[in-house]
Amino acid sequence: MLRINKIFPIFLLVMAVISCIRSFDPVIESDEETKYVVSGCLTDEEGYQSIYISTSSPVENPEYTPLSGCTLSIIDGNGREFAAEEMEPGKYSTWMEEEDLLPGISYHVVVNTPSGDVLTSDPDTMPAGPHLDSLYYLLEEHLTANPSVLDEGIQFYIDLKAEQSQSRYYRWEVMETWEYHTPHAKEYYYDGDWHQIYPPDSSTMVCYSSNTVQNIFTLTTRNLVENAYRQFPLHFVNGKSPRLGILYSVLVSQYALSEAAYLYWDQLKENTYDQGGLYEKQPMDIKGNVHLTSGNAQEVLGYFYVASVRSKRMFIQNVEGLELDFPNYCGEEGLGHFGWAEFGPKDYPVYYYLPATGGLLILSRECVECERLGGSLIKPDFWPY
Repeated sequence: MLRINKIFPIFLLVMAVISCIRSFDPVIESDEETKYVVSGCLTDEEGYQSIYISTSSPVENPEYTPLSGCTLSIIDGNGREFAAEEMEPGKYSTWMEEEDLLPGISYHVVVNTPSGDVLTSDPDTMPAGPHLDSLYYLLEEHLTANPSVLDEGIQFYIDLKAEQSQSRYYRWEVMETWEYHTPHAKEYYYDGDWHQIYPPDSSTMVCYSSNTVQNIFTLTTRNLVENAYRQFPLHFVNGKSPRLGILYSVLVSQYALSEAAYLYWDQLKENTYDQGGLYEKQPMDIKGNVHLTSGNAQEVLGYFYVASVRSKRMFIQNVEGLELDFPNYCGEEGLGHFGWAEFGPKDYPVYYYLPATGGLLILSRECVECERLGGSLIKPDFWPY
């Protein structure tokens, strides 16, 4: 078991988006009228607070349709108003200082659309939240669809330790990042002629990929004697995943919520899991907290809430006792019957490799260009080396 000390939300309506500031596109039947979509979350972290305004799209042509030209304000329980500017289509942001984001203060959003409609969210009160206590993993075996086959990997857990006066409602968000390499540098290639790069070009061998874990992790301690919980399970990474091949990082953000916000997320989790997967069915029956207060629109979709957030990051490398067995996406094969005549300008450059045992192997682009597997050549700022 590995433990570390401290190293260092937007709503989901039609499909879950595990982020405090990520927009999404709700899809409706084509015979329904277009609806406004207001999504956003206010945290107690000083900085830009962002709200997204869009319109729903028909099921036969799903797309994110941002709504520009709105005026938007965040208003706190003391009557202070924070006007937001449109930073990009449909994204409205305002900078708020730490002293503007205090526990016990309520906040709501008012939106004036270009059509003259006024949309208002229910007030939500900023809770007091605890520090993120312990983040760690255990080596475990999990059941698979085949009862005779077990998945071996690492299961992440979090420990919660809060004061009695702090929130009893929580959600966790997990962002994972990993480094991966190609097996070959660019050294030999053919483009109608044969070339050798010397020294070999290794500039596209190392990539970094990030992903938000698509699970909804919620917990309430309201029925517990203590405002604490030990070994709450987060996500599982098995040994067949290339994520653990070089260096793996996990960033866990802990959101302390109001009861209303918790109930929204927990209902969303139940809806999602009951339907068999996060994106398999749109949870249209979950009621939001944004309403039409003036105008002609029939319905507004969305949820605005506030949260106290704390985060912790850890790095994992060379997990003791875990055997890694993940696929190699590099294709290596010899020349075909027609030799180099099989390749034309549309194939250039054709990379190849000269193994020590002799002969020649044609390499797929995945063998030398790590970006082909979806990652980026840009090293994250937080990477340790």
